Amino acid sequence: MSTVVDVTSSGDDDGADADTSRDPFSEAAIKVDDEELQRVSPGAWAGRVTERLDDLGQRLVYGR
Repeated sequence: MSTVVDVTSSGDDDGADADTSRDPFSEAAIKVDDEELQRVSPGAWAGRVTERLDDLGQRLVYGR
């Protein structure tokens, strides 16, 4: 958290307008499409693997 605060407040003046002189949302941002994130995210992969293992376990246990 302190790193984020340091980056967003770097270059600010010590005056009264220090909080309003820099807007972190006004600059270019890295945006990732939801589908692309799901392809590369380890959490999404783990979720799919868990679902498949659960399905396999249910088929083995209940014979479905």
